Amino acid sequence: MTGGSIHQLFEDQVRRAPDRTAVISGSARLSYRELDAAANRLAAYLAAEGGLPESGATVAICTDRVPDGLTAMLAVLKAGHAYTVVGAGAPREEIRRLLGLAGADAVITHQKLLARIDDGRRRAEICLDRDAEAIAAHSDTAPARRPGSRRATVLFTAGTTGERRAVTSGHDRWVAAFAAWTEVYGLVPEDRLLVTAGTGTTEFTGGWIRALCSGGTLVLPERPVKERPVDGQPVDGRLAESENVTVAETGPATAALLLERRLPSLRLLLVGGEPLRLDEQLRLQGLLPDPGARVLSVYGPAEVAGCGMWFEPGHLPGPVEHPERVAYLGRPFPGCTAELRKGLIWLTSPDGGDAVPTGDVGRHHGEGPLEFRGRIADRVAIGGRTVDTYRVESALGGHPDIGEVVVTGDRGRIGGKLIAYVSPGRGGAVPDAASLRARLSGLVPAADVPGTVVRVDPLPRNAAGKIDRTALPLPPVPGAKQYAGKGGMSGAEMSAAAKGCGVPVLAGILAAVLTDTFWPGSTDLTGVPGPWSGLFGMLYVFEIVSFAAGAGFLVSGRGPMLRRGGPRGLTTAAHLALVWLLVAWWPQDNFYRLAAKQDWPRQAALVYAFNVPLMIAAGIVVAWAVLGVPSARCDEVSACRGE
Repeated sequence: MTGGSIHQLFEDQVRRAPDRTAVISGSARLSYRELDAAANRLAAYLAAEGGLPESGATVAICTDRVPDGLTAMLAVLKAGHAYTVVGAGAPREEIRRLLGLAGADAVITHQKLLARIDDGRRRAEICLDRDAEAIAAHSDTAPARRPGSRRATVLFTAGTTGERRAVTSGHDRWVAAFAAWTEVYGLVPEDRLLVTAGTGTTEFTGGWIRALCSGGTLVLPERPVKERPVDGQPVDGRLAESENVTVAETGPATAALLLERRLPSLRLLLVGGEPLRLDEQLRLQGLLPDPGARVLSVYGPAEVAGCGMWFEPGHLPGPVEHPERVAYLGRPFPGCTAELRKGLIWLTSPDGGDAVPTGDVGRHHGEGPLEFRGRIADRVAIGGRTVDTYRVESALGGHPDIGEVVVTGDRGRIGGKLIAYVSPGRGGAVPDAASLRARLSGLVPAADVPGTVVRVDPLPRNAAGKIDRTALPLPPVPGAKQYAGKGGMSGAEMSAAAKGCGVPVLAGILAAVLTDTFWPGSTDLTGVPGPWSGLFGMLYVFEIVSFAAGAGFLVSGRGPMLRRGGPRGLTTAAHLALVWLLVAWWPQDNFYRLAAKQDWPRQAALVYAFNVPLMIAAGIVVAWAVLGVPSARCDEVSACRGE
């Protein structure tokens, strides 16, 4: 099917059934005719007034309205350009970074988002609300075909193996992927496909292509799928039931929520984002009311347009002894290939080309399907050796008190130890460190058993639904003061706080009384005319207050700083540096006022005794602010301490 284009496949369906529903998102319902007409008008506007070259530009789409975003994607393709999607809810700095990473020549957005997008570069800006009249004035017929670039999308990797990267895919790759999906999934125009991934993901682009190029109906949640209404049912589950969804595409974390309602129309559940454990896949299969319905685990990074491998239990030659400890990737989609090079998985996309590394580890079992064995980027160095954290995670699979688990290092913060981040199982509890030790005994080396357990419910995920390890919080430092309860302090903390309040008051009084004792005449303002005498008098007050605050911080500041996180030695240095930054002004200014301007030895001594240490102290504080990592409050302090 190479040689065609994505939007041509869509237009073929428009001609076949123009009045069939194409998109359902909340209260919005668009037929194929309506979606095509809206995309044609916007494509014509881009060609006539968008300020773009004839073809081959990269157009970013940044909108919080899903139907508008989908219309813009089709319009960009129809106008002969490639699109990239930047999430409107991302931080401003991330939006601007991704625009630069994709090399965006223009942005399609809404007026309220312009300030978040503007990074000083002169990109063309198309506002769907501000320019609505001008867009509506253009023809709703398909624009003339434009020869030129075969580029279709510039999408971003999820960042699970490092920094996010921009990946360009052409029409040939997406058309070949669509042919492979159609063959494996058996897509037909009667299908209603629910896609829960965010619009900026490879999963979403693949989802809308599967739905709209096969003549089916694309069903999209109006709210994020993790939100749950009052009746306790997941939004996507209610949506799937009410819209008679036949094919659902989601991640492991939401797949079970989707099936909380029995869905008699569901014939195919596609689970991607993260490899699916075999026991969980079998459990999901059992939740489907139709015995002929299928649950497929799908795997494919952005480099192969998300079309890499697929697995269902029928691929197995026989029973598996411990299904809770394994996850299979299965076999390649038609047109794709998968190979192991020194244990690492390399894939080719369905349109051919060179194999690309995935950064994932795999293992073959004879003639059986390819088994997933973790990611190289997730391994950590502890005590001079490399720990395969996936081995530990898989050994914990099936634990009754564990819903999901991530094992990682402490980034050198508490002595180089492993941390297990656990979301609760069906009983709502999480195991303690002793329970983990018992579970892992004999399965992994003793040195690979996590010494710390942190409850995180739910585990943080990125827009593609993958666990975001960079967003995992660090536990409190062992020995540091812990919060005794939600929003409260322990008795020891309140005692320390009270002591910290008394110290600065006493220090301020002593400083004011002893100034003339240590530096007689340093605060003498006789002969200084007003209003300058008043200003200098206020300066002396500020110096004494700063000294008092520093004295109080010396007593009570270290505990809160330790709770914030970061290397322990650096935290101590930062604590003392902050104390110095506060207390130094009082003695320094008094010394300076008594030193003659031409007394070079004394001037040099004062500079090196006060000014240079102040600069060093500021640098230490900056280092601590950059390297220190906020920590999470553990639900069970004993678990955090590994007891």
